[in-house]
Amino acid sequence: MKKVKRIALALVCVLVIGVLSGCGSKFDAKAYMEAMLDASYKNDPTKFVDMKIGTKEEAAALYEKGIDAEMDAFLSELSISEELEGEFREMFKNMLSQVKYTVDSAEEQDKETWVVNITYEKMLIFAPVMEEYETAITDMITDWTAAATAGEETPSEDEMMEQMIAKLKDCMENNLTGVEYAEPATTTIKVELVDNVWTPNQSDIENLEMLLFDTDEAQ
Repeated sequence: MKKVKRIALALVCVLVIGVLSGCGSKFDAKAYMEAMLDASYKNDPTKFVDMKIGTKEEAAALYEKGIDAEMDAFLSELSISEELEGEFREMFKNMLSQVKYTVDSAEEQDKETWVVNITYEKMLIFAPVMEEYETAITDMITDWTAAATAGEETPSEDEMMEQMIAKLKDCMENNLTGVEYAEPATTTIKVELVDNVWTPNQSDIENLEMLLFDTDEAQ
């Protein structure tokens, strides 16, 4: 059960890191972050293409690559059916699509650094999910124990894991409908010119990922 709880921590959004050459016209850091966030979370390539970061197809490929990375992390120590994996993947995309953020402004610090101001609302998803999930898993374990005590057939270890992961998915889907958010708050992301390429600061990106969800509750 603790193992499944730790796996829930993998449900943190992946920001596809885009790059844009530092040559040419003046860099629009605000539009750049909007393009990257929309492509990464909403699977919306409109601004990604408008800014010539890449094509629509490239944006879609990067989005799927980000989803792949999270699913690989989720499945690294598990063996579940392809059907359940596909269902979990769609649920995960649905969760990412519901994040709330607004890119407010960007301030140039020097020729190689911009600071982008972002307003976000933390998605309060994991607290209710884990409450529902823990109750459901306790009931499942009680049923399995009772069946074993009575000499009845019980699921194999792999089957138990499949059912537990399926239950986690169900709990996520239940709570994504009408999910609530915390009050708006603000954060910043630096965009830096590295080897003549504009790149979001990795630490700032990781911080944003954690701020968008109540991931502490999954522990």
